[in-house]
Amino acid sequence: MALTEVQRGRFYEYSVENRSVFSDRVIQDFFQKELNIELLLKTLDGDTDSQKELEERFRKHFFRVRFIKFIVSTIKYCTIDQTRYNQKNDTRNQLIFDRPASEDGDGTLGELLLCTKMKPESEPIFSDPVQFQTSFSNDVLANAFAALTQKQQLIATLCYALCYQDNEIAKIIGVSPQAVCKTRNLALQKLRLAMLERR
Repeated sequence: MALTEVQRGRFYEYSVENRSVFSDRVIQDFFQKELNIELLLKTLDGDTDSQKELEERFRKHFFRVRFIKFIVSTIKYCTIDQTRYNQKNDTRNQLIFDRPASEDGDGTLGELLLCTKMKPESEPIFSDPVQFQTSFSNDVLANAFAALTQKQQLIATLCYALCYQDNEIAKIIGVSPQAVCKTRNLALQKLRLAMLERR
């Protein structure tokens, strides 16, 4: 049921008299519905049932506003946290197997280690880090590999020459998969830095 001109006039006068209350955005949104205006006018006339209904409707409206604000805030801060996490990971784990080994575009470190060209079937699989190192055609990479610790060389060999997964390497050398991952990433980082410094 639409409001009459008299009702609209009364509501306008009341809102002007109580400007400090009606300047609030929540209150303005609440009184966008004509039923709420009608209930307010009846409340002003002393109708207690209308007052109870108006209060209940405002409680629900206010809860909805706060709930939406909470959801928006949660999404915002989750997005900020996820962005920070991604930035931290990008900084911490800069070296990934398929990223460029150098700025010259010579290929990825994985390609340099595994060699993308098909090898003859007679070529042996290297399980010894020293043998694996001698198979490198890139002298800078070979020298950088030699500068790694024995553990880093072993893990790199098991991972890139024999294609073992981290959990398999962990069982072979008796450490946790996380330790294998950390050591491998550190080795790759050192190799990549060496490739970048050769310029």
